[in-house]
Order: sequence, then structure tokens, then C-alpha cells
Amino acid sequence: MKKKFFYVALMMGATFLTGCLGDDNKKNDPIDVTITEGVVVVNNGSSYNGIDGSMSFIDLRNDAIQQNVYKTANGASLGGTPNDAIVYGQKLYVVGSDENTVFVLNPKTFKEITKISTTDILGAEGGVNPRHLTAYDGKVYVSTYGNYVAEIDTLGFTMTRSFKVGSAPEGMAISTSADGKTASLYVANSDYSYGNGSISTINLSTGSITEFKNEKIRNPQQILAAGDVLFVLDWGYYDYEDGGKQKEAGVYTVYNNEVTKTIPDATGMAGAGYTIITYSNPYGSTETTYTMYNTRYGTQSAFRLSEDSEYPIISPAAIALDPNNTGYLLIASRQKDPDTGYPSYALPGYVNLYSIQNGVGKFQKSYSVGIEPHKIEFSYGIATLQW
Repeated sequence: MKKKFFYVALMMGATFLTGCLGDDNKKNDPIDVTITEGVVVVNNGSSYNGIDGSMSFIDLRNDAIQQNVYKTANGASLGGTPNDAIVYGQKLYVVGSDENTVFVLNPKTFKEITKISTTDILGAEGGVNPRHLTAYDGKVYVSTYGNYVAEIDTLGFTMTRSFKVGSAPEGMAISTSADGKTASLYVANSDYSYGNGSISTINLSTGSITEFKNEKIRNPQQILAAGDVLFVLDWGYYDYEDGGKQKEAGVYTVYNNEVTKTIPDATGMAGAGYTIITYSNPYGSTETTYTMYNTRYGTQSAFRLSEDSEYPIISPAAIALDPNNTGYLLIASRQKDPDTGYPSYALPGYVNLYSIQNGVGKFQKSYSVGIEPHKIEFSYGIATLQW
């Protein structure tokens, strides 16, 4: 019942907005609105345990969970460490890191349309271990541990350009200038956590590339862009003289070549609209804390989850805010190993759905997913409302 409420709430939100703006003389005309139909969950699997990755799909229309949707649709495995996914232009793109492949799928049926080998388009060294995806203006961009970003045309599935960036690039973000004439692609270069991370900026109009370094940027993993202001999730460093504890992880604001630590403790980040929500569960810690940040006003506040879930978040692995309805939050977690009492990297995980109310994530429902859930991506559809 709670999940049905989620789907109906999206419809009601659209009705309210269009009702406020509508013309009374046309109130009986049907109107098309965007709805969130489902959630794709990319599960890493476990290379250590020889377990391939998979994809789960949360069907919000029918309040159902589907497991191994790629294998069911195609009769084959995604292989080791599928790492990211993006729905763009009526297609679902999935990065297979161990397979050096970008899988292009039908987002409704999960049938494979084609596969793009990153080592074929970038070479054996340049295309190794694709990591993350973003998209803009008919192109999909994929970062690789060969220190490249490839630009792929979404009609012909061919590489149109490649960009040499910093060491071990991970997440990316795109922003456009106020006049809409210039688009910039920002790349988080992690340097394999060796401490010499950087941010590459690619001018997509000219193809020029610049690299920004700062002593506070050690191990960047993810970027959110608000115009020319960047919010960078940095995993900091591991202090091996102190038991390997993870330190200085957080969200850093980069603006005018100045770096400020905005959220002091964070190891996961999601953003939509003016809202950023983070979790902090650093290596070596048994506790998880949450923070909510308003990018418009620069205000920060504590955030917590309600404690009425049968499956509380004990080891967060992914987080996402629905851009179509920022009042809803999803968090993926590993489950506790019944034998050791520690989070398991070899047992199926789960995703919890929360509604955001006055600084609290109110639990709605929990869904079992695959092993090591790593990325949460939303899929959308069109619904016709009749007044």
C-alpha cells in the first residue's frame, strides 16, 4: 500500500501543478505529464567471490521487484562489476567495468540493442575499465581507467570524440552557461585514492581541456554541478597508521578555483533540485550519519531516517533522489552477515524508499535486490491526465 501511495503521489503532484497553471476554459482537456515508472538498480556482484553483477528493477506501476532483468531478457550475464547506468533518449546505458563494455538496452524490456567495446573505440589501454556515464545533447559520455572520456553518438553508437583527462576518472557532471551557448563537462579524477586527485573541465563547444588541482581534492568520486559551482564528493584518504581509517571524506565546493569543505563528513551523495542529501559511513566506522544541504541558500541541517523499517540501513551502498519528485529518497544497503555480524559483500542487498518530511526520511517500503547494489537510476514514462 505504501508503494502504491508513492506512485499516486507523483500523479497528484503533477495534477496540482498543472491545475494551478491551467486555463479554466481548457480544464477538460487531457494533459501529458512525466511520471516515475520504475527504478533500475545496478548490482556490482562480487569479483572476490566470483559472482557476476546483475540488474534489479523496481516496478512502481505494479508495486513489484524483478531480479536479473538483463539475464532474463538476453540469456546472458552482465559480467563482472557493472558499475553505472543512465536512462537517456529512450535507451538504458549500462557500464560493464570488467567487460570493458557499455551495454545499450531497451529501458522497458531490457533487451540488448547493441554493445560498445570501450577498448575497441579507445584502444586496449585507453578503454580499460569504463566507470561512469553522463549524457548531453544527443551524446553519452563514459569515463575509463585508461584516463579517457569517450563521447558516443546515441544514434550511430560510434565515438565522435575522446578526451584525455586526469588519473582514474570516476563520476562526471555537465552544466551550461547562462546564455546556453557553452556546455562544460566536469570529471572527477580519483587517482586511484593515492591522494593526487583533480577535476578536469572539458569545454564541449571547443574540445579544450583544463585540469584543476588543490590539496583538498584528494580522491574525488562524484560531482554535482549548479552552474559554475561544483559540489564534489571526495573520499579523502586512508590512514594506515590508524588502522586504515578513512579520513577527510566529505563534500567540497569548488568555485572560482577556491575549495571549501561544505559537508564535513560524507561518503555518499545524491542531489536533485536545490537539495543534496549525503550519508557518512567511512571505512572503519560502524555508524552512519546523514546531512541535508540546500544549494540555493547554502544551509545545512541534520537529516535522519525513521526507525520503523524491518530492514534498517546498516551499510549504505548507494543513494538517489528522484529528480521528478525530490520528496522521495532511495538508499541501498548491504545486509548483515548472520555468521559474522558484519555487512556482507556476498549476500543480496536491499533498497529502502523514504518520503522526505521536515528533515526526516519516512520509511515507505523495502525491496530486496542483488549483491552489492551500487547505482540507482530512475526510468520515466508519460501519463495522460483527464480533467
